Amino acid sequence: MSWFNNLVATYDNVYDDTSDSLNYDEKMNVLLPTYHMAMNTQVCIVLDGDGKFRRANNEPLNIAIPCTEDSASKSSTAIFPHPLHENLGYLALSSKKREKYLTQLSVWQEMHPKISAVYNYIKGGTILEDLEASGIKTDDDKRFIRFSVEIPGDFLPNLWEDSSVARAWQKFCKEDNNDNASMCYVTGDSSAPMRKHPKGVNPAENGAKLISANDTSNYTFRGKFTAAEQANSISAESSYKAHAMLKYLIATHGYKCGSQAVAAWAIDDGDIAVNPFGGTYGLVNSLEEDKGTPPDSDALLDTHYAKILRNSLFGVGSAGKLKNRSRAFAVIAVDAATTGRMGITFYQELREDEYLERIIEWHENCRWWFRYDKRDILTAPSADDIIAAVYGETKGEGYIKIKKQARETLLGHIFNGVPVDLAWIRAAVSRVNNPFSFDKEDGGWDKFKWEKAISVTCALMRKYYIQKKEEIPLALDKTCTDRNYLFGRLLAIADKIESHARYLQGGGKDETGKRPTNAVRYMPAFANKPLHTWAIIYRQLNPYIQRLNGASWYQNQIDEIMGLFNPEDLNDNSLEGKYLFGYSLQRLELNGHNKNEEENSNELDEEN
Repeated sequence: MSWFNNLVATYDNVYDDTSDSLNYDEKMNVLLPTYHMAMNTQVCIVLDGDGKFRRANNEPLNIAIPCTEDSASKSSTAIFPHPLHENLGYLALSSKKREKYLTQLSVWQEMHPKISAVYNYIKGGTILEDLEASGIKTDDDKRFIRFSVEIPGDFLPNLWEDSSVARAWQKFCKEDNNDNASMCYVTGDSSAPMRKHPKGVNPAENGAKLISANDTSNYTFRGKFTAAEQANSISAESSYKAHAMLKYLIATHGYKCGSQAVAAWAIDDGDIAVNPFGGTYGLVNSLEEDKGTPPDSDALLDTHYAKILRNSLFGVGSAGKLKNRSRAFAVIAVDAATTGRMGITFYQELREDEYLERIIEWHENCRWWFRYDKRDILTAPSADDIIAAVYGETKGEGYIKIKKQARETLLGHIFNGVPVDLAWIRAAVSRVNNPFSFDKEDGGWDKFKWEKAISVTCALMRKYYIQKKEEIPLALDKTCTDRNYLFGRLLAIADKIESHARYLQGGGKDETGKRPTNAVRYMPAFANKPLHTWAIIYRQLNPYIQRLNGASWYQNQIDEIMGLFNPEDLNDNSLEGKYLFGYSLQRLELNGHNKNEEENSNELDEEN
């Protein structure tokens, strides 16, 4: 139950019960007070301090409303009114519901003058006439009403923003439940237990509950109980705090996919942790922007990568949020197994330095060269890029299910050191071996997506082989004699010869996105029968070699590579995914990477 304890602890550290008002953000998210829930309302009725009608407006708004255990989980047939804000069925249209509403409101209305104003107004029975006179239809019993009370000298007329109203309801609940107190398994204090735990922590599955204490098997804790009371040993106050905190984290910090939500936060202040799913390029840039430093795409070069990444994540040189490294961080993933049940599918608690070190280790080992703004940048791919490279970018419920499972798997890779599955590597390699499976939405080959997928696949493979204690350099190794690597280099040179010749012939226009080179077109066959396919590709290079006046420099490169082959490796055995390392790094070399790296390294050294 450590996740539950930590959510309660975060709530206690974050929630300000001394503030005059509840602080909603620009999206109307608010950390809910205890004994409250979120509700989408359609109409606001404004009263004076005596409960007399002033006006009404028809403006939808999501607010925090007081609730009871029964009202928060009521069905369409059960009659359990909310304590204050309610729908027209309870306020006017159903006499039975209205009677229950007024009875409940009457027992706590004296705790706050604004509540008394609402009670007096509803008791007067003019709500339907007042709404009709304001041009608001009253034929829908589900139309939800919120209240505002204007009192001279009071600057918080909206009851959902006035924290004194929330405190009045909290005080009433605690006093009313004193006779039912028992030990809370979370805090150890004596407090009234929760019978019906809140739902709706993830708006994507609003009806799903993390804890169901009404039956004898507790879904989240996986325990077996002989009585509901045994599963119900969490106090109402603790339950409201934990659920409210998780709901707020998901709403403000959450990384969502269908019914799944992942949140990472600092337990001491609820602050958002570094995004575990982000790629290095976007992650570093966003952190640098947060610190007021303009992002520098040229900084993520091989010689400066680790330094830039570590400094950014640890907030070096700033009085930023990541300075205190001894505090505790938590990562949680929740998902709905059914429409009514939600479970914790991943949870990990770490010290801040451990959290950051594991993210840094992932970014240092699972990285490769990507093309950004006509520059080659060293970066770890984002979770979405990895999933797209392995599974493609198909749509629909089936793909969402795959994506959710993959995100949980990635959390295990990053934080628990779970090795990257060879099946992922094989799937990604298989996809990039077929370039024309990467289609644009409007038709045609998407060269950009394919090249990006190659980089993602190389990054994943690098992580895989590093786990197996094999070093994978990030610069072209001109001494490597691995046949896969060498065949990959040959394919890259063939691609470059043709694209270079066509570029010159076309007057400086790169047309390879519209008409791929033969090296790319033959790639599926090349991966299966490299020696035979290389002979075909090389023969078709002849006209392009002629256009380059013999292409002597490229020919010398080919000769050097052929000289590195062991004679027994010149065969048609299919290639392993490692050939992509040679292909990618040879292309990088041919694009003038070394010159750019040297220039930017000198610039960074001068700045430092």
